[in-house]
Amino acid sequence: MTSTIYQAKAGDGFKKTGLKRTNSFFNTPREAVSEALALKEQMDLTYDNKIEWDYNGKITGSNKKLNFLRGYLGGDKETKPFYLQIVSVESPKKARKGSPIEAKKLTSNDKKVLKKVVQLFK
Repeated sequence: MTSTIYQAKAGDGFKKTGLKRTNSFFNTPREAVSEALALKEQMDLTYDNKIEWDYNGKITGSNKKLNFLRGYLGGDKETKPFYLQIVSVESPKKARKGSPIEAKKLTSNDKKVLKKVVQLFK
């Protein structure tokens, strides 16, 4: 019997690289979103809170790969965006499941996004 596990990923639009913890898989979408928001917090610290996150943007993709938040450095939408996404995969036998990194501060917009994304996976 296989089960679905989730992984949080973030993309750095400035460095054009992806961020994730290696072999970090979670049992629930809520844990993965929590991890993604912690990655967002780390990116905000790296760029001195100059990333403007588009909380009103569309959530795109499917349950396999869901992009749920985009941000732009200095609000310049012509640049490559920062993004947060959740990827769901069938559980490999040797997947190491852990607990998510928790964001130190969640804004009311972060909480709304968390709730909205978790509802999409139900």
